[in-house]
Amino acid sequence: MHDHHPTLRPARVDEAGIISTMWHEAAAWLRSSGIDQWRYPANVEKICRDIARGTVQVVLDSADAGYLGTITLNGFADPEFWVPADAPDDALYAHRVIARPTAMGASLGAAMLDRASLEAERAGKRWLRVDAWKTNAGLGRYYEAQGFGKVRTVDLPHRRSGALYQRRAGATAAGGTVLR
Repeated sequence: MHDHHPTLRPARVDEAGIISTMWHEAAAWLRSSGIDQWRYPANVEKICRDIARGTVQVVLDSADAGYLGTITLNGFADPEFWVPADAPDDALYAHRVIARPTAMGASLGAAMLDRASLEAERAGKRWLRVDAWKTNAGLGRYYEAQGFGKVRTVDLPHRRSGALYQRRAGATAAGGTVLR
């Protein structure tokens, strides 16, 4: 059995398509699990914009260079969710955190969040933050298992997301999978 070392690198503009494919796969998997999340198509324009800004990363399997996942990490605090009292600038925010169904069991999501956590610390931030769908209790439990604390739920009728979580920058939880 050969050793897999997934690698993380910035996404290229020509990878917007594969990132949106990963999004659609994740949405289909969630749907098949009875989870109402991401019931709308990926916003390729937004993905391209984020790639151009250098905030989108892809995880590749070093063995066959297949795509395993993606994460977007930036300083964008959604103003409908994070209020001035949260010190929005004191955090990095993880968006579109996707581990492909084929990579399940490899703690890939945890490893991506750990990498994001260390990047937040390097950037001098205090927190790594995420927002999750209000209806996806399982995802909330997942984040809590990764050491995130729930901040609150912002219940806006026009937003599906709004369950807010944060973890101290620099804190890690994966234990096993290390992304190089």
